[in-house]
Amino acid sequence: MSGYFIVRRSCIAGVTLNPLGYKILIEVLGRGNIHQIAEVGYVFQERQDGESKVTWKQYVEYLRHLLRLRSQGQVAYFNHQIILSNRLIRFCLVGLSGVFVDMVLLYLLSDPSALSLPLTRSKIIAAEFAIINNFLWNDSWTFADIAMQQRQWHQRCKRFLKFNIICLVGLVLNVLILNLLFNRFGVNRYLANLMAIAVVTIWNFWVNLKLSWRVTQVK
Repeated sequence: MSGYFIVRRSCIAGVTLNPLGYKILIEVLGRGNIHQIAEVGYVFQERQDGESKVTWKQYVEYLRHLLRLRSQGQVAYFNHQIILSNRLIRFCLVGLSGVFVDMVLLYLLSDPSALSLPLTRSKIIAAEFAIINNFLWNDSWTFADIAMQQRQWHQRCKRFLKFNIICLVGLVLNVLILNLLFNRFGVNRYLANLMAIAVVTIWNFWVNLKLSWRVTQVK
């Protein structure tokens, strides 16, 4: 129950691990290349502070985990779909925060009553700040389980660079749609901006899901 164990690197190198809950040893034993198990016993002292994290939810998670390890079919697929749905919900919530950042900065930069900068320049600046906001939230929340496996600064910078490039393509599309709706069809600048954001959201989600956050550099 301590969660304290040692495993050789060769036993899990190249193995995809996706544990359910924080009791991960059963995942290592079930999916890792394990040939021998040994135990070194020790005695717990009585708890001095706090309380146990073990509740009925941990028992349910453990049983679900066993079923998922036992089954290579529907149980595993069902859990994968739950994880994907949770990521999508979190990604969309982060995207909403980015929309807020984008809209506020677009107003401050481009509105005639504020700085009154050109619309395209204002949109690029606002979008870049929104991209930075979205990356930080996605890296620490939406894809936190993946990001925790690669916490070094050069790895984080690599993820940010890929995220920025993908969103930059979406930004080009966003600017084109924004200018088309605003200058050609006379749509209100803020409504046009929302419509443009909606169009590129699908691009940003699916491509980032496949390229930006994934486990790499496994040794």
